Amino acid sequence: MSVVLDIVNGMPSYTYRNGQMIEIPDTVVSKDTEIRESISNTHIIRPGIYVTTFAAISGTVRVMSGATLVAKASVSGTVDVENGARAVFHGRASGTIKVDRGAEVHLMRGSVALGFIQVDGTLINEGIRGVNVSGPGRVDDREGSTVRRPDRTLPDGTTVYEG
Repeated sequence: MSVVLDIVNGMPSYTYRNGQMIEIPDTVVSKDTEIRESISNTHIIRPGIYVTTFAAISGTVRVMSGATLVAKASVSGTVDVENGARAVFHGRASGTIKVDRGAEVHLMRGSVALGFIQVDGTLINEGIRGVNVSGPGRVDDREGSTVRRPDRTLPDGTTVYEG
């Protein structure tokens, strides 16, 4: 994977190793690729790049303009899909998804997104999504899709999905 990934010092992530906090620099993808190793830091997909992931992603993913992310495995954390970019989810998406104006996110059949979704662009749902969707963008809940209500709502407004 080192051939297609550049490590840069942007907004690094951190992890604990042997009792010490260790910096994990951002990973920048600058070439079309398939990723088969888990990702747990900030991951930036450069403009025009096509990335398919087959392993879990946790952390932050920034899909830049003209780029495409196809996530075949689970994604947890924040995914920011910029204007002109596209993201396709086949598995579970937990956390926050931001769909900028001019961007598209597609939840395929079998996918589940129960976190917060900010839609300024287009969200196409063929899977299961939660009710925490806001923004002036377009939400297309297609035939066979589900909009799942939370199992409970806490006094502070936090929604809880069980199972």
